[in-house]
Amino acid sequence: MTVKKVCVIGSGVSGLVSAKTFIEEGYEVTLFEKRQGLGGVWEKSRMYPGLSLQNPRDTYAFSDYPMPASYPEWPSGEQISAYLESYAQYFGVAEKIQFGAKVTKVERKSENTNGWMVSVSFQEDGKEIRKQNYEFDFVIVCNGTFDIPYIPNLPGMEEFIAAGGQVIHSNDFNDSSVIEGKRVVVVGFGKSATDIANIAASKAKECTLVFRQALWKVPNFFLGLFNIKYIFLTRFAETWTPYHKLQGWEKWLHSFGKPLVWAFWRLNETILRLQFPLDACGMVPKEPMSKLIGCGIGLVPKGFFEYVRAGKIHAVKTKINKFFASGVELDNGEQVQADIVVFGTGFLQDIPFLEEKYHKQVFDQQGTIHLYRHLIHPHVPQMGFVGYNYTFCAQLSAEIGARWLSEYIKGTIPLPSEQQMLEDVTAELEWKKKDRPYAFVSGACIIPFTFHYIDELLRDMGLNSRRQGGNLLGELLMPIDPSAYKNLGQELQVKQHPSLNDSAIAAASVEVRSVR
Repeated sequence: MTVKKVCVIGSGVSGLVSAKTFIEEGYEVTLFEKRQGLGGVWEKSRMYPGLSLQNPRDTYAFSDYPMPASYPEWPSGEQISAYLESYAQYFGVAEKIQFGAKVTKVERKSENTNGWMVSVSFQEDGKEIRKQNYEFDFVIVCNGTFDIPYIPNLPGMEEFIAAGGQVIHSNDFNDSSVIEGKRVVVVGFGKSATDIANIAASKAKECTLVFRQALWKVPNFFLGLFNIKYIFLTRFAETWTPYHKLQGWEKWLHSFGKPLVWAFWRLNETILRLQFPLDACGMVPKEPMSKLIGCGIGLVPKGFFEYVRAGKIHAVKTKINKFFASGVELDNGEQVQADIVVFGTGFLQDIPFLEEKYHKQVFDQQGTIHLYRHLIHPHVPQMGFVGYNYTFCAQLSAEIGARWLSEYIKGTIPLPSEQQMLEDVTAELEWKKKDRPYAFVSGACIIPFTFHYIDELLRDMGLNSRRQGGNLLGELLMPIDPSAYKNLGQELQVKQHPSLNDSAIAAASVEVRSVR
């Protein structure tokens, strides 16, 4: 395909690294961002007080742009926002962004013409000031899976609001003063819900946490000693959960070695039950950790279980049945007085601006996402999707995904037939529904298979998936290191042009950057 002009929609982590990758490849890139700042979930207006990174610092950095050494092991939301701003400035992405630019429609120019027509509504203070249409050869959708806040439509909500109550999503909780001295109900058990309940425990008059299912929460340090990156962010850790394509010793481990797998997970559960008062709080998950480890797993806020045990957080395993004028009625019949209800109930996955006939290809009637390698759909031409997956290292999977897309455009990736791609997608989704239903999340959840996914992309590009220079033990036991992937562009050029040496390619890279 002939591609010159590339549109990137969204300036979160995925959008920034996609734009950076395609700028370096020499394409004319335009990035549309509907908000007034970059960063996606790390954009300043979307961050709640005390938000911090779940990953240890160096595992969340881009491969060629380390985070400042002055950052703590778990940087704050403000620090991640500043890091992304700096990244965008350094690589010339910031100047390509048009802010306040809401994409309203993306449709093919015509049946017989390549490329897309992108309609954009430019807005200030929520009001449209002008519209404009653009033509592009290729579109990269990076609006993400955390873009559309979900609040269930419950009976009585309008009555509650009319009586002076507030209903907000965790996405809009950016000022803790709104809960000071108030009776607060928080709904959910994910990261944002437990974080906000933790804040409310010390600032609100009362705090009730309503959740349907307890999930396994993990500490920054297991037993206060071992950094989580050595527990969950290694190849060794991934092998204990069966992937849908078992290879090598994983085949043995999940057949003859099943007793070892059982013991491994029981050990982890026992450690967590010893480290946290899960039993005393009545918060031991019903499902084993091996089943629930997925996109719902997260770091526990400091002091959370202690607040629950002390009654500062009234935790109720149920759901809200309906609202009434002064609070909510729970499914167990309990009535809870409330001034404000915060829903930490996640996000809807959708691409509302995509032409309907292509939208139906990407999303089925249940809202499940159908994408090959989570990056393309064979029936949606000249379009890629970056960030439509959840991994333990979102920035790295997005970076390598963007590189994969650039090679896909060049035609260097030997893809299977369209039918085979669709069959592969269906097979993977069926496996997730059957074996990993609690971690399904619209089919986009890859956790805990970050290494497996990245390895697949590298193999597609003909690159070595082992990045520790032959150190097999380090490859297995060391945490993921984004910097090990920083020279993929050069590796690809050497592979495709064997007569070039590394120094010539590096010099060419410097020249391209200096021109920009």
